[in-house]
Amino acid sequence: MNLVSSKSKKIFLCSDTKINETSKVDIILSPEFYWVRIFDIPVKNISQARAVVPTLFEDLLQDVTDLSYQVIKLETNKYLCFAYINQKIYEAIKQSGINLSLVNSIYFAQNECKNFKQFYVDDKSFLYTQDEILVKIPKELLSEKVDLKNYIENINLSANRVDIKLYSNFLTSKQINMILAFCLIFIVINFSKYFIYSNEISNLDKKMQDIKISNNLPNSMIQIDSIISSNKKIAQKEINKREAIYYILSNNDFEIKNIELQNDILNIDFLNVNGKKLEEYISKKYKIISTNSSNLISNIKVQL
Repeated sequence: MNLVSSKSKKIFLCSDTKINETSKVDIILSPEFYWVRIFDIPVKNISQARAVVPTLFEDLLQDVTDLSYQVIKLETNKYLCFAYINQKIYEAIKQSGINLSLVNSIYFAQNECKNFKQFYVDDKSFLYTQDEILVKIPKELLSEKVDLKNYIENINLSANRVDIKLYSNFLTSKQINMILAFCLIFIVINFSKYFIYSNEISNLDKKMQDIKISNNLPNSMIQIDSIISSNKKIAQKEINKREAIYYILSNNDFEIKNIELQNDILNIDFLNVNGKKLEEYISKKYKIISTNSSNLISNIKVQL
């Protein structure tokens, strides 16, 4: 840890600090950027303590929505607990002017400045209370005027780095929770629709099977399609026959004595008609197979 830190310049970051560096830096965060308390928590380890820390800070802070937490074990059942807003620290570092890629590590001043009971940085002053908590105070309350900048490079940084993300959070925790809730609702709705559709498809399959059984239809859809196709052809032929009969009967110029339908052949006897005119009319739409005239009767056979 110290070997790595020795290669980086140390910066004590306040809310209005400007950093003009082109090499790697280690940043020590002013108490302006975090809340810190010592809590008595009857648990065995840091993981268990971290689980209850948010609840403890709820009693101290009005809004804990965007807080992140870090816990250090001091002794049995006693923990040093930090709460901070990742986005606030990110914005302060960004506004300081330093290239984010040059930030090596970030630390809480609480852990790094213990050798200086009271000090100031620029126009801001700090001291450790009787409970060993570093706080910001008015400069007039300092009994010793120690400029931390003169000694900051001598600080041996601890192993307690701040777990922080140096990128912008475009969404707040509330917005993320709202999106997650919406996604959950969306999933539930779609699952319900899938369940309903699945039941409907199952019911349709059952109805189709009942129809097949009641109409003595084969199970194979290929066979059913073949039957439907065949029936369509038969139906179309019947339609064609009706259209032909209607076409011939609808002309009042021709008197029909007798009409017979044999398969696809229409056999018609006309009484006292102009044979040429009759043939011209019928041949416009249908094929005449044969014609025969006897006395006043003209017989025509038409292919449908």
